Amino acid sequence: MSKTGDKLAELHSDRKEFGVEFEDFYGFKPSRVDRRFNMTLSDMSYMPKISNPLADWVITAALSAFTIFQSSQFTKVRRLATIGTGSGTDVIAAVEIFPELSYVAMTDLHSDVLEHARNNVLSAVEKANSQVRNVGTGLITRAGDVLSPLKGEQPFDLIYENLPNVPLLKDQSLFSGQASSTYVADRTVDKIPSFVTDALLDLHYVCLVQARTYGSLARNGVVLSSMGGRVPFTNMLQLAKAAGFNGRILSLTWKSQSEPESVIGGYAEAEKSRQEPFRFYPTDALSCVFRNRTPAGAALCATQIEYELEQHRLTAVEALKKYHEGFEIGHTVVVMASVVMFDESTSR
Repeated sequence: MSKTGDKLAELHSDRKEFGVEFEDFYGFKPSRVDRRFNMTLSDMSYMPKISNPLADWVITAALSAFTIFQSSQFTKVRRLATIGTGSGTDVIAAVEIFPELSYVAMTDLHSDVLEHARNNVLSAVEKANSQVRNVGTGLITRAGDVLSPLKGEQPFDLIYENLPNVPLLKDQSLFSGQASSTYVADRTVDKIPSFVTDALLDLHYVCLVQARTYGSLARNGVVLSSMGGRVPFTNMLQLAKAAGFNGRILSLTWKSQSEPESVIGGYAEAEKSRQEPFRFYPTDALSCVFRNRTPAGAALCATQIEYELEQHRLTAVEALKKYHEGFEIGHTVVVMASVVMFDESTSR
């Protein structure tokens, strides 16, 4: 198959319905949601990596971040919004992790993606207790761009986002298969700082700005931004500051690169006009560096991990070449927790 054919295959899947064993996918036995549930997808739904959880964003990012956040007892999560939910597996994880959750809103760019995601959540809570079932039946779905569909909603205790990064090419459409899970259309109108655009982190910045300007966060509310660590971690913290937030790394893990032809290829294309190359790594190096480190523990020594990975670092161009040679490529996964900056002038 040609490289173009590989990209098309990555963005389309013939498999639209299957059963999921919670423990096999999430890695532990559930106590609140069902042990087995059915999942259906539209052609534009992001395909969860059921058979390879180490390549799945919910497993490597959302699940660990939710667990750490719940353990911190920073705030009780009663109202949750997930932005770019895809198949809804992030909501299923949240329902399992947050015992006081009572209201969930989820967004995606496509209404049919949300219809299937909602059904997936309902399937996962079908045999649960009445409190958990009520979360599922009361689930709100809104289609649209980033947080815009939730403008005017009551504030949320927690907003979780997993948004794409790769610039959309002129001959591509966000309405072709799973393209909107990988690609980002031009965001010039959002007046994004140049260092953010250079790092391909536009939508993460937009989400934070919208959360602040829309008043989408409750007192002590937090935004969890799920990002591939293909740039220095300091870039992400600077992004939060530029958006009016204080950010910290809550969870640090790694994953195999999913959709490698499309994603690594997209970064390789963007790298041509960038002075600083992006960061990818062989998965055996990632596995070695992260061995015996929990997501929370790794977050506390993020700088050390960057240092240890430096000798294994590949540019996007090098990573794409290695992938074509048969090597498995991955990257670090950062979940940044951000709170709105404290303004002394408003507290007097």
